[in-house]
Amino acid sequence: MAINSKKGYTLLELMLTVAIIGIVGGMSAPLLTQMTNFWRQTSARNTIQRDVRHSLDLMNRFIRQGQSGTVVIDAAANQPSCSRITFTSIQGQTVSFYQEGNKLHMRLSDNISTLSNSIAYIAFTYPRSDDVSLISVSLTAQSSTYRGGKKALQLSIQKVRIMN
Repeated sequence: MAINSKKGYTLLELMLTVAIIGIVGGMSAPLLTQMTNFWRQTSARNTIQRDVRHSLDLMNRFIRQGQSGTVVIDAAANQPSCSRITFTSIQGQTVSFYQEGNKLHMRLSDNISTLSNSIAYIAFTYPRSDDVSLISVSLTAQSSTYRGGKKALQLSIQKVRIMN
């Protein structure tokens, strides 16, 4: 008895397999792009929130310890208006917070430290004209995401009362 058995795949089976792989491959590229974009935006948002919260907490702590008669709000050269605050602390140290490009710096006497590298805009203002011990700090930060895009985040306007 001779059994005639053929092993292998037909041309139709191969064509269907290639078509299915093509469809799945075509759908996965946009999905992968969307997932990458989502991950970068989420990562940028988390980094911005962490940096700005740390910066606002530090500014709050130092501004509260400032002497209200020594506060000067101005701007460094080629920077937005009201983007620098300088004052004398109760310990007698000169403290300054200011924007320089996309960086937020803190100057404590002669030491300069960078608090954040993602500042788009910062403004120090007096929210009430009759109370110079109340200062408003408004901060907008941004970070690069995907394909040249930027994620901007307006955190909050924090009001700080100078205690001295």
